[in-house]
Amino acid sequence: MRYLALIISIYLLSLGCHTYPRYKTGPPITPEDKTVDSTLISTNEFIRFGRILNKYLGHPYKGTSAVSDGMDCSMFTFQVFRDFNRFYLPLSAAEQYKQGIEVPRTRLRFGDLVFFKTDRTGRISHVGIYMGTNDFIHSSSSYGVIISDLSDKYWARCYFGARRILK
Repeated sequence: MRYLALIISIYLLSLGCHTYPRYKTGPPITPEDKTVDSTLISTNEFIRFGRILNKYLGHPYKGTSAVSDGMDCSMFTFQVFRDFNRFYLPLSAAEQYKQGIEVPRTRLRFGDLVFFKTDRTGRISHVGIYMGTNDFIHSSSSYGVIISDLSDKYWARCYFGARRILK
């Protein structure tokens, strides 16, 4: 278990080395897209945020129950942001989508919330946190808190949008 935690920690820390996903799809990046954003979180905050994410990795999924029993996707994002900077997100994915600023998929950054429409209602029904290199961490109803790939066929089809909460 310690070995797994060490690997996950190294993985989360290594995400900070990549400004953009390694295998970028879509139009080429123009020079004006490469400007440095002075509002990026500091390295210490980046590491602290990664540790918080790592703490929840493997937590079981369970409706909107208490964290010790498990958590759904929006409770997961609520807990992470509460632990990181005492920012209280709403407790539903659809309401969380109204927070922060909209981010195009090509400009996703570590810590951005990513949203999906996974059910037949056509409403936002799932949320996760972007980790870089096209990966995001979320609470899956089948596996609990896991890391998934945005380019996976299912997630690519259900992807709706992203919001930036962290300044």
